[in-house]
Amino acid sequence: MTSALLALPLLLLTATPAARTPVVVELYTSEGCSSCPPADAALSRLARAQPLEGVELIPLGFHVDYWDDLGWKDAYASPAFSARQRRYALHGDDNRVYTPQMVVDGERSFVGDEAKAREQAASSAKRAKVPLRVSARVEGDAAVLTVRLDAAPPAGTELWAALTEEGLSSRVTRGENSGRTLEHAAVVRAQVTLPAPRAAPEGGYVAEARVPLAAGWKRPSLRAVAVLQETRGPVRGAAAVALAPKS
Repeated sequence: MTSALLALPLLLLTATPAARTPVVVELYTSEGCSSCPPADAALSRLARAQPLEGVELIPLGFHVDYWDDLGWKDAYASPAFSARQRRYALHGDDNRVYTPQMVVDGERSFVGDEAKAREQAASSAKRAKVPLRVSARVEGDAAVLTVRLDAAPPAGTELWAALTEEGLSSRVTRGENSGRTLEHAAVVRAQVTLPAPRAAPEGGYVAEARVPLAAGWKRPSLRAVAVLQETRGPVRGAAAVALAPKS
């Protein structure tokens, strides 16, 4: 009895938690859309609360530009993000784009809603994922993203990465949200496609990309997200990490 009790603290100290299953939650949103602020708030709550046991929700806020000509130009919007959303529509069930739209793990889309996102993320987390490891460091005016895999990625997949920034907000003075201060979560600042992973001398496979950093981005608030996704469908693996400062 005594020896068992003495061994217990050692067991507690050496135990490690099981890895969480990553699930990517994309939100297509716009500061010019009156229906979007509640969805932005929902994405923020999901990111902070991480409500699903054993699941890591990875949020991505893609601001689209097709609302920009209706009175307010969204400073975080990009035509590339609108094009990404349209690709989902082309290969989805309803062939349309709208805001706010959430896409969970590349295949389950719906009007942005917190409860629906939890439900769909729990379902997506049951699917096995390809393990990814991502690191990100600052070199000069760029972030260097390195993604490692244990084996060659499955056929029909591509590896892409995004830089997101937290703590962003805007005081909107025109358009549907005129007079409101809007707060955002995980705003995508840049998205890049990585080259095909190559065999690494130390084993496994590796891909790397340099992403220019704009002067106005708050570097301590940046995160790097790496995603392995089928060309027209589901996310097969994902990982996220804070941007490491210059050494």
